[in-house]
Amino acid sequence: MRLLMFMYHRVLPEPHPDAVTCKLFQQQLDYMQNKFHMLTPQEAAAFCREGVLPAGVKKNCAALSFDDGWVDNMLYADPILKERGLSAMMAVSAGYRHNGEIRTSETPEVLNRDTPATVEACKNGDLRNFLNENELRYLSGTGRWSLEAHGTQHCPGAFGKSILCAPQGETAAEFETMLRGDIMNCRQYLDALTGRKGSIFFWPYGHYSTRAAEIVRECGYDLQFTVKKGVCKPKDPCFVLPRIGVSRWKKFRKNCIVFNNPLLRTMRGFFSSEQVCFDEFYGENK
Repeated sequence: MRLLMFMYHRVLPEPHPDAVTCKLFQQQLDYMQNKFHMLTPQEAAAFCREGVLPAGVKKNCAALSFDDGWVDNMLYADPILKERGLSAMMAVSAGYRHNGEIRTSETPEVLNRDTPATVEACKNGDLRNFLNENELRYLSGTGRWSLEAHGTQHCPGAFGKSILCAPQGETAAEFETMLRGDIMNCRQYLDALTGRKGSIFFWPYGHYSTRAAEIVRECGYDLQFTVKKGVCKPKDPCFVLPRIGVSRWKKFRKNCIVFNNPLLRTMRGFFSSEQVCFDEFYGENK
């Protein structure tokens, strides 16, 4: 038995370069619910850690994750999940922390921002694209969303890789001190927000190194996810687990077929060149 962990970012009513539409989201969920047994976040974690599945499961499983905590996740994805009785993990970056009321809508100007425009808005103190503390607390309280750690700083370093994955100009000691502080800041924020001690971490951009993953585990996160495509196994021995980023319909369906088939998965592995682990950076910055 295998688990396919799907990764979303944004869900919007109309076509957008950085999002799937509500219609496509529904279509993808239709497909998943037909082809896989859908797991809750808690069931997915139990499968990865202990190999445990709900009684009677006879086919491969799927679970949902959403990165960054975009406000459209609450406005558009949450009602769809509620209607279907589904739940998801949400990777929350503490760096987007801000206050505000629980919104029932947002302006088109905010919702239609692409990623570069959102980054620029955040630099200027406009964090409206992301969920505020009250909204995160509300979603956590619904039982449909399991809020998990995504670090504090979600930005590239000097060499274009995540600032949290490995030293990029600083010494290894300086990097490790920074990483521990970043992770613990995120932990304090989310643990206080949810009322529970988190144990799942999603790497920003999916970038990590073996030493960085060890440090994150020392901070209490024994289950870690990247963005490299693959499937999770029962009691998965991998230090950092794979996910499957969603895409337009044809590619989404192709990924489902490939990763649901052992032979096709193996064949794909021979040709995959995705790099998410950057251990070589440590050799240059000891």
